Amino acid sequence: MLPTMIAPTGRPWLDEFEATAERFRTVIAAAADADALTSSVPSCPDWDLQELTGHLGETHLWAAGILGGADPRDRPQEEPAGDASLADWYIGTAERLHRALAKAGPDMPCWTLIKDQRTALFWQRRQVHETMIHLWDAQHALGQHTEIDPALALDGVAEVAEVMYPRMLRSARTEPLPKSLNLLATDLDAGPVIIGDAEPSLLVRAPAAELLLLVWHRLPWNPAYGRDEAARLISRSLVP
Repeated sequence: MLPTMIAPTGRPWLDEFEATAERFRTVIAAAADADALTSSVPSCPDWDLQELTGHLGETHLWAAGILGGADPRDRPQEEPAGDASLADWYIGTAERLHRALAKAGPDMPCWTLIKDQRTALFWQRRQVHETMIHLWDAQHALGQHTEIDPALALDGVAEVAEVMYPRMLRSARTEPLPKSLNLLATDLDAGPVIIGDAEPSLLVRAPAAELLLLVWHRLPWNPAYGRDEAARLISRSLVP
């Protein structure tokens, strides 16, 4: 059985998507001005900032297409046209997705990555987290710091538990965890997010943003987080 979602309906997902996409656009525009679009992205091997931006923009277009009834197996491939800058092209894809999400509303039935959550609310939430993690990737590549709201970060950890890890299991891209992971945010008054259903469990304690970056393999393990065995389990493929 899937864990309960952490109150996704209680967040202004469309506003958060718009704001996060604009933050990403600003970073890419500044990188272009500094002639840094070919900077490598250490957290996304083999990508530079230009390729990272292309991936994120095409992911927005893919989700917008699904909301419009497109076959999810069809992956759009689109590049900036004419004199459009990469940053302008990117924000255009984000605006197209925002319009599709707003038109659909949270309750419209649609295909999603998991059969237990088959409404457009899934894509509101998913695209915020997709954009936030790649905003971190872009800023990290440029030596910048990303502020992530703790409650949003913890919801991102819950999404890994509810969506990403079960999807990895279904596709046989990872093995079931031999022990469950109890991820406790030290900067929030909230219970742990549990990944896996095996007993016994291992406790991991860290600020919510660090938990999110840990499960997405963006942050190295700190012994203060918990036992070495937990580090080995988190290093497994929990996410695509």
